[in-house]
Amino acid sequence: MQPLPDVQSYTDSRNLRINKVGVTKVPWAFSFAPTSDAVDQAQPTVGSLDMFVTLPADKKGTHMSRFVELLASSDRLFSYDRLAVLFDQVKERLSASQVFGAIRFPFFIDRSAPVTGRPGQLQLQVLIEICAGQQRSLTTTVSGPATSLCPCSKEISDYGAHNQRCELTVSVMFNAGCEVGVDELFSMVDTAASCSVFPTLKRADEKSVTEAAYNNPKFVEDTVRDMAVRLQADSRLSWFRCSSENYESIHQHNAYAEFESER
Repeated sequence: MQPLPDVQSYTDSRNLRINKVGVTKVPWAFSFAPTSDAVDQAQPTVGSLDMFVTLPADKKGTHMSRFVELLASSDRLFSYDRLAVLFDQVKERLSASQVFGAIRFPFFIDRSAPVTGRPGQLQLQVLIEICAGQQRSLTTTVSGPATSLCPCSKEISDYGAHNQRCELTVSVMFNAGCEVGVDELFSMVDTAASCSVFPTLKRADEKSVTEAAYNNPKFVEDTVRDMAVRLQADSRLSWFRCSSENYESIHQHNAYAEFESER
């Protein structure tokens, strides 16, 4: 059988290097281990991947099918180091000088109610971004819900104070040989809010979290500063960025604050 022409490998005369070319939003079912040495705790999930390479100025195109081929040949068990290995394979298979990628997926942590101990699962959102090649990096981002209660509202009101759900987000890079699990990473910042969010609440639990938030009022600035203090104290992190977005209950806008460490 006559081989089909490899059009992507043709020479391009425009002499323009493309920074990123590849595939986006590839849906994929896999299991994710919270750390590289805890594969026995891997959790089944469904996410999506972006995978890109740089394209030399003289090449017409990249081989898009090879991205999914490499993904399909993996064992569908991912951790930080296994994702790094996958993108090293992409770099080699596509003969690229630089590879970029991202994987997004939900991750659940067990959380019991504060008084009754009723079990539940809290959903977090995870984003892992990877660079492989001349520049190498892995950035982990975890987002999840918490509760915020306004200090100003409590101070000026005769009774009550407005409160709302907030979304806490933390992005980190690890020092060499160090890792922080997804669940531990969120736990580090969750206590910076007025109160945690719990999936299951009976009346005794509802009383507890309502009073806990009232006794711990925080502006969005307070929350982010307290997040930063906790993250600065962890020697496993080489860089971090943290933020809180408060979904205001008495305004049509949200409140937002962000802190980024020195690299």
